[in-house]
Amino acid sequence: MRLAILLILASGAARAWDPTDAASVDARVQALRAEWAAMDAAGVGTDKLKRARQGVRPAWVSRSAFRIDDGARRLYLGVGSAKLPAAASRVLALQDALPSPAGSIPLDWYLDEATGTLYALTVEEKKP
Repeated sequence: MRLAILLILASGAARAWDPTDAASVDARVQALRAEWAAMDAAGVGTDKLKRARQGVRPAWVSRSAFRIDDGARRLYLGVGSAKLPAAASRVLALQDALPSPAGSIPLDWYLDEATGTLYALTVEEKKP
């Protein structure tokens, strides 16, 4: 029984993460902050690269920007990408996977190994 539960949890972690609403974005930010609290910059970079090696291409990769309205606040989500040098994705040791724009919070990463492109999803909160 325990093994079945662990397998279900592990398979869920391997799926691509996509923002569906403000609550999912808030939960993601809190989870990342908690996981990275005890890590140094190299550890955070390694974690970002591990997260970028997703088996399924997240839906957000095909977008450039979008917005989630949540009452008195708006979440602006942006997608950036960088082409990596040939074979870099195999030996890449990230100190910071794609620097986030000032005021934004990193949420997710996707490494398209076929094209050598690293994508990053960030969020910025604004009050209208």
